[in-house]
Amino acid sequence: MSNGFSWSNVLSELDEHPIVDLEAPAPEERRKSVRKPAFLVPKPSQMTGFVQEENDVEIKRTAVVDEEDLPPDSAKRLQKGNPFLGEMLVANKLIGQEELDRALEVQRTTPGPLGRILVKLGYISETLLLRALAAQMGISPWQLEKDPPTAEAMDLLPLEVCEQSQMLPVAVKGDLLVLAMKNPMDVQAIDLARNLSKHRIETVLANEDRLANLIARALGKAAPVTSIDSLVTQALDEAGPRTKHARDDNQLGEIDTRPVVGMVNQVLTEAIRGGVSDVHIEPRFNRVEVRFRMDGQMQLVRELPLELMPMLAARLKIMSELDIVETRLPQDGHITVKLDGRTIDLRISVCPNFHGPRIVLRILDRAMSLKKLDDLGFTNDNCELFKSLVDKPYGLFLVTGPTGSGKTTTLYAALGELNNGKNTILTCEDPVEYDIDGIGQSQVNEKVGLTFAKQLRALLRQDPDVILVGEIRDSETAETAIRASITGHMVLSTLHCNNAPGAIPRLLDMKIDPFLLSTSIVGIMSQRLVRVLCTDCRTKRPVSDHDRRLSQAYMGGDGLSHEWTGAGCPNCNGNGFKGRRAVHEIMPVTGSVSDVIAKRGTVEELHAAALPYGYKTLQEAVLQLVQSGITSFAEARRMIFFDEALAKAQVIEAPRMLAAS
Repeated sequence: MSNGFSWSNVLSELDEHPIVDLEAPAPEERRKSVRKPAFLVPKPSQMTGFVQEENDVEIKRTAVVDEEDLPPDSAKRLQKGNPFLGEMLVANKLIGQEELDRALEVQRTTPGPLGRILVKLGYISETLLLRALAAQMGISPWQLEKDPPTAEAMDLLPLEVCEQSQMLPVAVKGDLLVLAMKNPMDVQAIDLARNLSKHRIETVLANEDRLANLIARALGKAAPVTSIDSLVTQALDEAGPRTKHARDDNQLGEIDTRPVVGMVNQVLTEAIRGGVSDVHIEPRFNRVEVRFRMDGQMQLVRELPLELMPMLAARLKIMSELDIVETRLPQDGHITVKLDGRTIDLRISVCPNFHGPRIVLRILDRAMSLKKLDDLGFTNDNCELFKSLVDKPYGLFLVTGPTGSGKTTTLYAALGELNNGKNTILTCEDPVEYDIDGIGQSQVNEKVGLTFAKQLRALLRQDPDVILVGEIRDSETAETAIRASITGHMVLSTLHCNNAPGAIPRLLDMKIDPFLLSTSIVGIMSQRLVRVLCTDCRTKRPVSDHDRRLSQAYMGGDGLSHEWTGAGCPNCNGNGFKGRRAVHEIMPVTGSVSDVIAKRGTVEELHAAALPYGYKTLQEAVLQLVQSGITSFAEARRMIFFDEALAKAQVIEAPRMLAAS
C-alpha cells in the first residue's frame, strides 16, 4: 500500500493446529442438534473462539421439500427462491425445526437479528451464518480471516470512504474489483466505489465486526474494544440461573462458557499487549483476583465476581484441551493464540484451591526478536568469559537460576552467536519458546512418553555439533547430557539452583558420578533479573550504616556510601522502575575447580578455587549496579540473597582490630 500499511501485520495464515483468535468478533462453534453432555470435552474444531475452517457447506435458496417439513407459505418461498433465513437453514438441514422455534421464541422476548440469536444459542457458527446470509442475498461470502485484502485492491479506494460506507476492496481480477461490504445492497456505496476505482464491481458479504476492525486497523485507529466492566455485566446477565450454582463447575459444558468468552479474550489481550509475563486468576472468599506479573512483580489489575469463576475455569480448560470435569487434580496444558499478526503460546497450570481452581498462564511470544549477548547486561569481562566457554568444541555448560530469570533467553542468544551455518545445532525444549532460523528445534511430549532424555538420545543420532537441552530435570537427562558432552558435542542446558557453585551438589544429588562430571562440565553461570531505576525520577541518598557494612563485606574497600532510589513519575507509571536487566555470575571449571568436583568438595571450596579465574558472585555484580545507579539496594535484596550477619560481623571485628593495634 502507498501508506506503508501491511496486511500481514493484521492477519496471518492459519496453522495446522487450532489457534485461538483473540480478535475474533464473535464465538464460532459447530451446530449442535442435541446438547452434549457436560462431561464431554469438545474437539478443538468445535471450540468457541477457535479460528478453524468449517466444512464446505453448499446453501441453496431454492429447495424441494415435503409439505410436512415446513408450513405451506415457507415451502412456497423456498421454491421461489426468496425464503426467510430460518426457513432456508431448516430446508438445507443445517438446523432442525425445533431449534428454529426455540430461536424465534427467544427473538420474541429479546428482539434482535435471528442469525445472531442462532449463533448465540450455539446452533450455527459465525461462518455458517455468513454463508447463509450471502446465499439469501444471492451473492458470495468473503472470509476476511482466510483471504485478507490485497495491497493492489486497497490502493483503489480511500480508507476514509471505506470507513464511511463500511466496505473494503479485497481483490482485483482484471478490471473487476471485489468489494466486501456490510450491506451489499447499498447501491450508492457501490456506485461511489465504481466511480473512484474505475473498475467493475463485484460485491461480496463480509462479517460486520471483522470488517469494521480491519478498516479501523488500516486507518491506524484502535479497533473498538469492549471494557472489562461491561463484559462482566454482560456475562452475569447471560449466565442467569447458572450463577446460583457457581461451584458446580464440573457440570458446565461448552455452551455454558459462552458468557465469559469475550472477557477471557480481553484479559489475555491486555496481558499480551502490556508485556506481561504471567497471568494469575485466583479465587478468594468473595471475589476473583486477576493479577499480572510485570517486570518480575505481581500487580492486581482487577477483581471479578466469584460467580464467574466456574465459567472462567471451564473456558480456559476447553481452550487448552484439558479435562473440564477433573477438579481434584492439578492439570497442565498450553494454548496457542493469535493477536496483532503474532502467534503466542500460553502455558497454563490449573491447581485446585480452597475457593476454587487457581489458574496461572505464562506468556511466551514465539515471534519476539532474539536478543544478542551484548544486550543482556553482561559486563565486558563476563561477556568475554561467557563467549569463550560456550564456543568450546565439546563439554557441558549450564545456566542456573529460578523460573523467570531469563535462562532460556541467554541460551538462545548463545545459539545466535554459534549459528554460523558451518555447524549443526539441535534443540529439545518444552515448549519451543523462540523460532530460530537455521536451527533444528524439537519439543518434548511427555504425554506420549517423549521425555528430555529420550529426545536427547534421538538427537545424538542426528549428527549434531551443538545441542540445547531445555532443562535438566532428572538423573536420566543429566547422565545423557553429560555422556553427550564427552563424546564430542557441546551441550547447553539449564538447571534450577541458587548459584553457580550450587549446581555441582545438585547434580551429585542426581547420582551423577563426580569424576564423570568433573571431566565434562566446562562452566556454570547463574543469573537473576533486577528492575532498572527510572532515569527520570531516580534520586541519590546516603546508605545506612548497616547497608554500608554489608556492602563492604561483599565488595571490599569502603563499600557503598550512596545509593539511588526511584521516586515514581508518569514515565514509569509511578513505580520508580522501568524495565529489567540481568545480573550474572560465571564459574569457569578449570583444573583446580575440576579437582574439587572430583573430590566431592563443598560449595565454599568450589568458590575459593574459582576466584582466581574471574569468578565474581551475584552479590558483587548486583552491588556494582547499585553503585552505578542502575538499580536500588532494596531491589538487589529482593532478588539476591545477602547474609545480613556479615554486617554485624563487621561491627564486632572493628573493635578487635583497634584493640590489637
